[in-house]
Amino acid sequence: MNLRCSRLATGVLVVAAVVLTPGRSWAVFYPLGPSKDEWGLKYEVEVNAADGDKLNVIFTLADEGRLKPIYSATVVAFSDPISNSGTYLVKAQIDLKSTKDGKLTGQVQIPKRLADRAQIRILTQTFDGRWQTAGARLYDIPLKKFLNRAAAAASSKAPPSIASQPASKATK
Repeated sequence: MNLRCSRLATGVLVVAAVVLTPGRSWAVFYPLGPSKDEWGLKYEVEVNAADGDKLNVIFTLADEGRLKPIYSATVVAFSDPISNSGTYLVKAQIDLKSTKDGKLTGQVQIPKRLADRAQIRILTQTFDGRWQTAGARLYDIPLKKFLNRAAAAASSKAPPSIASQPASKATK
C-alpha cells in the first residue's frame, strides 16, 4: 500500500498547520471590572498636543496596587469601541521607566482622531499577590475621561484657540 501524499495534499496540510497553530498559542486575558478604588492603582495621565495630528499620552504609575507587579502598559484603540474587540487601530507599548521618586513613567503618541476610543491597558500576571494560572488580568483606563478634563480646564483658563490643543493632567 502506498502511503505517500500528493504534493497538493502535502501543501494543504502545511497551510492548515500554519493557519491553525497560532489559534492555540494566543494569550488568554481576563478583564477586571470596575472597582471603587481602581484596584489600588495610583496613577497620573497627561494628554497634550504633539506635532501634526498626534497627541502625547504621558502615563505615570505611583502605586501598582493589587495588580503588583505590572507586566505591561499599552495604549490601545479597537475598530469596535463598544465591545473593545476587533482589530487594533492603535497599539502603542508604554515603556515604563523608574523615576528618582520611585514612580514608573512613560509616554507614547497616538492619532488625535482615535483619542476618544483609546484606553490605557494595564496587564498583569498576578492579582492580590497570587499568580494567575488561567490567564493574565487586564485593566483598562479610558483616555476619554482625561480628554474631557482637559477641555474643561482649558475653557476655564482661557478662551478657546484654534491653533493650540488643551493639555490634561489628572491624578487618580
